[in-house]
Amino acid sequence: MMAVIVLAAIVAQTAPQTSSTAPAAAADPAALPSVESGLALPYPAYGPPQPQILTTRRVAGVPATVALADAIAIAIARVPSLDAARGDVALEDASVALARTGLAPDVSISASPTYSYVQDGGANASAASSAASAALFSAQSNSGSISLSQLIFDGGQIRAKIDAARLTRDAALATYRRDAQTVAFNVADAYYTLLADERTVAVDEQLLRENIVSENLVRAQIRAGTVAGADLASQLATTANARTTLVSAQATFQNDRVAFATTLGLPADADVLPRDDTQGLETTTPTGPLPAFADALDTAYRERPDVAEARLTVAADEASLRGARRGLSPTLSFSGTKGLESSDLGGGAIRNDGTIGLTVTIPVYDQGITRANVASSRATVAIADANEATKRISVSQDVRQALTSIVSDRAVLDQTRAAYDSAVISLRSTQGQYRVGVSTLPSLIQAEATLASAATNIVNAIYTLRIAENNLRYALGTNLQ
Repeated sequence: MMAVIVLAAIVAQTAPQTSSTAPAAAADPAALPSVESGLALPYPAYGPPQPQILTTRRVAGVPATVALADAIAIAIARVPSLDAARGDVALEDASVALARTGLAPDVSISASPTYSYVQDGGANASAASSAASAALFSAQSNSGSISLSQLIFDGGQIRAKIDAARLTRDAALATYRRDAQTVAFNVADAYYTLLADERTVAVDEQLLRENIVSENLVRAQIRAGTVAGADLASQLATTANARTTLVSAQATFQNDRVAFATTLGLPADADVLPRDDTQGLETTTPTGPLPAFADALDTAYRERPDVAEARLTVAADEASLRGARRGLSPTLSFSGTKGLESSDLGGGAIRNDGTIGLTVTIPVYDQGITRANVASSRATVAIADANEATKRISVSQDVRQALTSIVSDRAVLDQTRAAYDSAVISLRSTQGQYRVGVSTLPSLIQAEATLASAATNIVNAIYTLRIAENNLRYALGTNLQ
């Protein structure tokens, strides 16, 4: 109880001097500042302002502050790369429709009205017939027909092409789904990075207040004659370094704010910020059980679209190989024609005509084209098999590392919290000791540096854990259900 009373008295008696760019009083560093408090000072906090560079504008339909789910939804709707991926799916879907045309009948209708003429007579015609030489011999004919052809059997070549096109389309759809998950992953990464930047700015503002508290404490001791005036120069240098750190943190925040907006598919000057969802992590570390590696890996193999894409690519290439092997299969097709045709010079006397028949084609030798196609398709299947195996190995690595990161990041958060609490107590104690003359300025400056490091570490640990949780969801393929 006595220690609490002493510390309260010290805080009350060491209020910092005010300035136009620094808060008037030091906040209790035991309470880590919130994200919103990090936007209290203009950018740059020290130095000539450049407001024309940092102007932002609202984007229609986009709130100024977004939750993570809303940020992901905005990116899915606006990121151009997903438009390209959707276009790839549409192209492959058209390829499926084109492949299916080989099983459909081919029907055509034709009509042919024809008028022909020949001049009667010639250069050696007699005078008696010269008048008639200008006369024209003419005839008109009319015809029309409807034709139908239908493939009956080709050994399964067209069916194999359809299967290959359909599986390729499904693989493109799986690629699109993974692209969407990647966009969601990138959004979450930018989301928590920007939140960490905001919290860092808030912490640096608070640490600057602590330096100003110490600076005023040194001034008081100089006035009391208990310390030399040189102590103030050392403390002023420490305070100046704190201002430099704050301005650098502000710059990092501004740059990552641009990155966050563009990751959402918005203009670089869009007015949008993330909403902090890390409340509670300052005091409580998640302790829920993590899935066993084998269970997590099964989930990833089942849920990740890129695993499905690799599997579908193998299946599509195997379908193409089946089609290539049937390149010398016989084909059977039906064709028929029904028509009308004139039979006199005036285009009249219409009569019916038509044909009907079956055509069987038995390839005997195709210059080795089928053999080459089979060899090429077999090699393509082998490559696809190897790619699928490589993908599974990569997925197992992703899952293992993501699980390990969460375990270590939880432990780090616990330790940084303990170090931060200890640094707060140490700084307050050293400030009190310095005031009564039982501590030196180097000890005070060291306590300030220890608190600065501990505060930075706990902020990084909080958001690193959130990013690690996002990494695990991405590794499992569950970050965008």
